[in-house]
Amino acid sequence: MNPLVSIVVPVYNAGEFLAETITSVLKQSYTNWNLHLVDDGSTDNSAEIIAEFQKNDDRIHYHYKENGGQASARNYGIHESKGTYIAFLDADDLWLKHKLTEQIKELETYNPDFLYGLGYYYYPEKDPQLESYDWLSGKMTGNAFFKALYHSCAVNTNTVLVKKSFFQSVGYFDESELLRGTEDWDLWMRIAKKADTIYGSPTRNVYYRIHADGIHLQHTRMLIGKLNIYEKYDRDVQISRLMRKREYRYHYRELFNHLHADGRSAEIPEQFKKLKQIDPWGFGTFWQKITLAVASKKRFIWISNKIIYRLAYRIERMNYALFLKDDQ
Repeated sequence: MNPLVSIVVPVYNAGEFLAETITSVLKQSYTNWNLHLVDDGSTDNSAEIIAEFQKNDDRIHYHYKENGGQASARNYGIHESKGTYIAFLDADDLWLKHKLTEQIKELETYNPDFLYGLGYYYYPEKDPQLESYDWLSGKMTGNAFFKALYHSCAVNTNTVLVKKSFFQSVGYFDESELLRGTEDWDLWMRIAKKADTIYGSPTRNVYYRIHADGIHLQHTRMLIGKLNIYEKYDRDVQISRLMRKREYRYHYRELFNHLHADGRSAEIPEQFKKLKQIDPWGFGTFWQKITLAVASKKRFIWISNKIIYRLAYRIERMNYALFLKDDQ
């Protein structure tokens, strides 16, 4: 098995990291690939860096587009690609040498519609620099994968390998501003709905760089994106009423805290209205409603964290243990 793999890299002012990222692709032991670097309106030296690499390897392709965000850059790269399979790599992250070789072997063995793996968080300025992370691994059905994703997602986009033809049935990355930073999770959910077989590889072949400008640190934006994704599945038959409320409760609690930390406490009442519509009689919601009516936003956050959430967690945990056994 020797399929062509098209590697799509969205690039936006990534000059600080880009040469190292491209080099990690050039070092791949699997050689039947082409690399599509999509410049999403960069204003730094990213284009010049790419041009230097192109002089020595005709598998490297440069595309320029006006700035539209990471999702639009990835979609552009998918459209331009010729490979049977699509792989993704962010412009500040790295692959280990045998990443593609090992994944092609896994395609032969498990024949999945969607394949992902594990990796390392990479802290270049810390000691130790690497921190491994774990999530689900092994072969599973699309339905099982969907329920796992609904609860949590640790599918690193840099580890994914998927047939290009699959995008014709599930669509591409959602480019809307509301989902920016969570558009990958949205796509994996849609893939899970269509896929027969998923394979989560236990191998670690990716360095996910942690730095101050990473979108992973934009917690408020990502939480709002996740809540918008949950709304898409409010009537899904695979999601029980209690399972749905569990995720909404957790994510709104996180959102209120991050809005406060970001100096956006004025937005809390409007977001709380949405929670009340979803979970009007929850223990936490009931007491937060009273607290928000009589206390300042700062006091609301303090009382919620120190008292309401602690009590609500104990009550909710008993319900989850009794009635969500099949959804854990």
